[in-house]
Amino acid sequence: MQINQFCDAARLWLAAGRHENVAGRQMFVHDRGPAAAANSASESPTLLLLHGFPTSCYDWRGIVERLSGRVRAIAPDLLGFGFSDKPVAYSYSLFQQADTIEDLLAKLKVRAAHVVSHDLSTSLHSELLARQAEGRLSFELQSSTFLNGSMLQWLATITPFQELLAANATLPQAIEICRTTILAMYVPGLQKLMRRPEAITAVDAQVMDELLRYQDGHLRLPAIAGYMRERYLHADRWLGALETAPSRVQIVWADGDPIAHVEMGRELARRCPRAKYHELTGSGHFLLMEDPSAVAERIEEFVCL
Repeated sequence: MQINQFCDAARLWLAAGRHENVAGRQMFVHDRGPAAAANSASESPTLLLLHGFPTSCYDWRGIVERLSGRVRAIAPDLLGFGFSDKPVAYSYSLFQQADTIEDLLAKLKVRAAHVVSHDLSTSLHSELLARQAEGRLSFELQSSTFLNGSMLQWLATITPFQELLAANATLPQAIEICRTTILAMYVPGLQKLMRRPEAITAVDAQVMDELLRYQDGHLRLPAIAGYMRERYLHADRWLGALETAPSRVQIVWADGDPIAHVEMGRELARRCPRAKYHELTGSGHFLLMEDPSAVAERIEEFVCL
């Protein structure tokens, strides 16, 4: 799908952000709020907002609206998502995505940030923490907020489509679904994971559909879905980094998530006793869209705005 075919709302979203050339790829980013070049501790905090699978930084729109007057809110589309490039010859490994995030922040001259992540990006976020522990992260990760995400992948109740993506034997079937029927089932499928499906309006649904279609993003889902296997392979590294993080950590979990269910959030809290733990009632997997006021409040209090 080409940009000139987008609806007015999608074009407005595009106009509100910009593309940055990061390691030879075009990465779309929303960058709002106070932005001083020095990025010192005396200035407004910088939030880095990392979205999940299979959506985009559009998920963060309500959070950014509530906080951008007091923080610099940077919400990128990871490669393969939204308005960012969606290359065919690309691994989409979370290690590669983490490299891209570091490159982006360096280009934006961000030397310190509070990181907030959801879904897939909770593991990307954990990789950033692992690099911080190794002394090779290129920016100061000042605090971490984790929203619902299946970091404990073996405890997740994944969707039937994710099950097809996760197994070698059924991957060809998943690829065929991406070619033929995924566009019709995309937004309704997301809404089934929500307690408040009306949070995605008809306009939102059209924008989200078009963001997936951009550069044939729906055909990249099988490659991107490799993150589920990476969570098994690198569990010790990523969970260990979370459990021993030297900076402050909070876990904000919706109690109505059918995938990363509330017991998973409680297990993470048990593993990370120094972390602050909050449960939000009445929301499902997409709590950042379903209850942006409550999520923004938890972020605001945690980073001491």
